[in-house]
Amino acid sequence: MGNSESTAEMHRVFNSAAEAYDQSGVEFFGPIGRRLVEFASIERGQAVLDVGCGRGAALFPAGEAVGDTGEVVGIDLAEEMVRYADADARSRGLTQVTTQVMDGQVPDFPAARFDAVVGSFSVFIWTHGAAELRPYRAILRPGGTFAASAPSFFPTSTGKWGFLPEVVHDLLLPHLTQPKDGDAYDCPFTNIHNNWLVTPEAVGKTLTEAGFVDVTVREEDLPIVVDSGAQWVAWTRSHGMRRLWDRLDEQEARELAAEVAGRLDALRSADGTITLPTPIVYMRARAPQA
Repeated sequence: MGNSESTAEMHRVFNSAAEAYDQSGVEFFGPIGRRLVEFASIERGQAVLDVGCGRGAALFPAGEAVGDTGEVVGIDLAEEMVRYADADARSRGLTQVTTQVMDGQVPDFPAARFDAVVGSFSVFIWTHGAAELRPYRAILRPGGTFAASAPSFFPTSTGKWGFLPEVVHDLLLPHLTQPKDGDAYDCPFTNIHNNWLVTPEAVGKTLTEAGFVDVTVREEDLPIVVDSGAQWVAWTRSHGMRRLWDRLDEQEARELAAEVAGRLDALRSADGTITLPTPIVYMRARAPQA
């Protein structure tokens, strides 16, 4: 479980990112959220909790899946995320969707409250093992589904982390994984080669230790398409990776951004775009039947 300092840092990062979050023109969180809802087999009439709902990538597809006879509750630590998600839910006419500010590490709901709990690119940020996953099992009804998506920590054939484009991997990874003085954000990135997401077997073992059954783990590539290396850099500043840039002084950030953009621009295809296949991990498990 994250400590109070890391929780405060998560709150700061995602509150400050909320206005630009998933608004850069790069298709990423939306496709992942839709795929997660499909992977979780959300059905009409179900009660669903979206943990770390952000601006609604999984929240809105889940709302459409449960229909007007179901219910979807989105929770997020960042008030600004909740504000945007709530406004968008209202504009879409999704009256079955509600949102509230809540720490996803400590979901404050009665036991057996939901048919499904989903977390699209959220739960991985603060979970380090089975103990942090057990609260989600507790609020599921018997046989209910837990499903989450995360960047792939599975090593590629070259031993690198596939979520970062290979040509900039060695430039960026140290800034994501090496702690700096006073850095309280206790994220799995800091232990990238030894955490519960590093192999399909580790994911399955952790979910089983958390009390889940019928575990399925799948890695799928999502192509990220950008017009330039600079657009990719801007995209990383619009979500949780902005913390990478926040940790640098102005000159260091400017130099690093220029180097990253230049390397990515060398990958342009004939039509002028850059396509970066990005591995995403989807996991699904069930609460035991009573």
